[in-house]
Amino acid sequence: MNVPTRFSELWTDYLEGDLDEAGMAQLREMLAADESLLHLTADMYQTHRLLGLAVPETPARREQFVQEVLSRLPEDSDTFVDGVMADVGRLAAASAQRNEAAPSARSSRGTALYLALALSLLMLATLSLPVFRPSGVAQPSIPSPAPSNEDGNVRFSSMARAKFFGELAPPVRSLLAQKREYVLMSGLVKIKFPAGATAIVEGPAVFRVLSDECLALDVGRCSVHAPDGAEGFRVETPVTHLVDRGTRFSVNVSELSETEVQVIEGAADVYEANAIAQATHDEIRLTNGKALKLAKGRTFAASNIPFDASVYRRGLPDRVVSYEASKNEAGSAEDLISVAVQRDGRIQKIPVEELIPARITAFKNLTPGGFLCGPETLPTDRLATVSDRSLITGVINPGGSAEPLTTDPILSGELATPGLAIQFATPVVNGPGPDVVFFDLQAFSNPPDGDPFHVSPLKFRDGLRSHTIETYDLTMESPGVCNLTDFYVHMFDEPVDSIEQLKSLEMAPHKQGIRFRGLAVGIDLSDLGYGPGEAVEGLFFQDALDDPHHIDPVFVGGLPGTR
Repeated sequence: MNVPTRFSELWTDYLEGDLDEAGMAQLREMLAADESLLHLTADMYQTHRLLGLAVPETPARREQFVQEVLSRLPEDSDTFVDGVMADVGRLAAASAQRNEAAPSARSSRGTALYLALALSLLMLATLSLPVFRPSGVAQPSIPSPAPSNEDGNVRFSSMARAKFFGELAPPVRSLLAQKREYVLMSGLVKIKFPAGATAIVEGPAVFRVLSDECLALDVGRCSVHAPDGAEGFRVETPVTHLVDRGTRFSVNVSELSETEVQVIEGAADVYEANAIAQATHDEIRLTNGKALKLAKGRTFAASNIPFDASVYRRGLPDRVVSYEASKNEAGSAEDLISVAVQRDGRIQKIPVEELIPARITAFKNLTPGGFLCGPETLPTDRLATVSDRSLITGVINPGGSAEPLTTDPILSGELATPGLAIQFATPVVNGPGPDVVFFDLQAFSNPPDGDPFHVSPLKFRDGLRSHTIETYDLTMESPGVCNLTDFYVHMFDEPVDSIEQLKSLEMAPHKQGIRFRGLAVGIDLSDLGYGPGEAVEGLFFQDALDDPHHIDPVFVGGLPGTR
């Protein structure tokens, strides 16, 4: 479907609140003359509400116009847009808060980019699916039905920071619905097929499972491994059909449907997409170390490209995979039980008893605030709960710096460095993958990926450096992240610049009235420059000061040596 330029201009002005009465009349005329534009307008309005692009202070005439559009739609419904609509109610409040905090004037260029994104996503739906029947913007969220056995046995076997458009990431080990379109905005997912083939899809990507032996990749990158017994596994792109002959290969599909194939091991046969069903067709056999770029304009064309083995992913990155915690009758979590961590490609479940505890040795924040969390009444030694297993107790909101440290932090005195220092009960040995787990309190009104922070050596030397964590392994949207039980934040009326003041200054408990979740991220000591097998006694943490929210560390523990 070609969208008229004038329609795009009018729609952009409408979203920005700049459409006058004459423009509104012209937009109505275009919709009355073209039913496909009517459908597209309704879809885009709901999507822009979801993305927070429609202005919040909608005048009465705008709502009247919207209702006119919606009332003229047929009664059919479609899965894709219903999924978007189900999330509108959940995200509407957050979108409104973001819009209120942002300047009312928006750049035309920025809005145009978002319009292009919305159009491209909606075109994927409207080209192949019927239109939805709206019943208002804020609808209750209705979970999608679980795939039945008839849908096949293809599963999400693991994920790493995966985000899907218009929905939360599905649980690990859940079934994929056949022929359903999945829009992976970022992160990675590993998909396992019944015969043993696996595919790692990297976002952004759009993909579908066509059968227990076939993955369709419309755009994006995937890495496929088909071991013995899984020969014949297929990957279909808009241009090609690839048939595995016992191999490892990667496929990269561009927005123009150009397809690059790199064979890492074994062999794969490549066919033109519309020729696979013909009785006679040409195939291209790709073998170990070969790479092709395939495109279709007026004719189907294949050209050799340099082989690049680095584009193939053999597994998901090392990270914190999940954790277990004790729960009360309401299902809210409190005490950490175990943590599952992938190290050197292998997932280990580590009981909390085997984690190396840490104690706080320095703390400074230049402004008053809440610096302790836990029960309403803390023990006489306020820091006694710092090394416990609870995910709702700790020393929170340390100071920070926009720039990470390049020299030793000062841990005491008037010139002390804002932040938080810890010392492990026994040194943590740098091994493969994460060496330290960091748990953080996070509210739904806070950044969903976690509060960024810097982690630094206590003593710098040649080769050592600070490392900045910007996205947690387990975020607010990750499957399995726990809602935490209620707790109190103890407020200080003056700045705290030492452990002694943290223990002695007057404070007042404030019960938290909103829901928090326990986020987690792994810290690899190699990212700080430590060598393999090197022992580390402590670390220094600073908030990255990228926004008003500060980190709230409630559990920091070292991992034991790899088994």
